[in-house]
Amino acid sequence: MHVSRIASILVATAAIIGVAAGPAAAVNPQQPTVATATVDNAELAELIRLSDPATLTDLHEGQQRMERIADIFAAKKDRRGIFAIFYRNILRDANPLLDAGRFDDPQWARAVSAEFFHRYLENLHGNLTGGTVTPTWQRYYAMAADPSRSAGRVAAAGLDAHLLIDFPQAIAATDTGIDHTRDFLAIGDSLINTTSHITDELQSVYGANLAGFFHLYFLGKGADLIIGQGNTSYVMFQSVRGTALASGIAMQEPVTRQPAEIGMHELYNTAETVFNGLEALNLI
Repeated sequence: MHVSRIASILVATAAIIGVAAGPAAAVNPQQPTVATATVDNAELAELIRLSDPATLTDLHEGQQRMERIADIFAAKKDRRGIFAIFYRNILRDANPLLDAGRFDDPQWARAVSAEFFHRYLENLHGNLTGGTVTPTWQRYYAMAADPSRSAGRVAAAGLDAHLLIDFPQAIAATDTGIDHTRDFLAIGDSLINTTSHITDELQSVYGANLAGFFHLYFLGKGADLIIGQGNTSYVMFQSVRGTALASGIAMQEPVTRQPAEIGMHELYNTAETVFNGLEALNLI
């Protein structure tokens, strides 16, 4: 599905639930991210060690690290840990799937998953050390440090940064081709049910009101009013992933790289605008 089609669905879905969305705030890549400073020095040192992608061996170790990272942040209600809760739940489900190897190209399935995770870990490590953080992840960490932003909005910023920007880059970096489409969709299908565990944990730890948002974005009926009964999960989740796949493949060719990157950022800005509106109406 083309970027403009998904963007239209996001905007139309927001309109259905009455969102008067304002423009997304600009991200200044030169502006340092403000940390919440709720972890102590010993915890910070441990987080820096655990988040170092240079020492990561595989996704099983990644899962162990994410369990501890999420626990440290959660114990202090440090909202930088909101996306850590996403990832520990995702890796709990993804590792058995990857271990089973029931893919046309099991090596690729593991490689793209590891590359995707590395991009999150690199930005977390950059935030903790004062190092490099991409503009979209700067936005997430700035929102996490801002008590005026809802926990649900922080979570949405992380999803946008990771699914709409990191994912195509990971796909491009792993020599992904059209022949990987079936495996790509199978991975996405297998993780849709993980969302219920994520929403429960985010509600209990950070008070994030995401059940309705996830019901719409992954499983719900709201967008069915636009695209037809029972199609929401594929349009609002798999089609976003499908656009990431198309963008990642296009980024591997010099002639199509720039248009693909422009499309990625257009979709990111549209999604961020919609989620600002959802936050304004206390829907996330």
